[in-house]
Amino acid sequence: MYHEEGVDRLERIDILYLPTNVMIEFILVMKKLGLTETFIVRKALEILREEKVKLTSIRDVDFREALKMIRQERVNIKRINDKLILAFSKRSRVPIYTYDRQLKTQAQTLGLKVFQLEQA
Repeated sequence: MYHEEGVDRLERIDILYLPTNVMIEFILVMKKLGLTETFIVRKALEILREEKVKLTSIRDVDFREALKMIRQERVNIKRINDKLILAFSKRSRVPIYTYDRQLKTQAQTLGLKVFQLEQA
């Protein structure tokens, strides 16, 4: 369950930009956790129906930037989703909302605005 403060922050947001790769990762993680496809589809549709959620496409420039980060930092290609999030945030100048401390640290290093959500 999410921490009340994190949920409260998310509820106060006017628009929540959701990159497509984050939505895909959300679906795949739920599947990996063994949740039923019916449940997964229902939850994904709930997110997409939320008026404040704007599903946003990752652009080629984001991929190039993410791959550049991976090459420069010499990290595993498995980190591509985090790097795409960072590249998207950098390009679009939208804050990152995350539970991931490592992603938060990387974003702050790049000068990006980050809201660390806390787990209960």
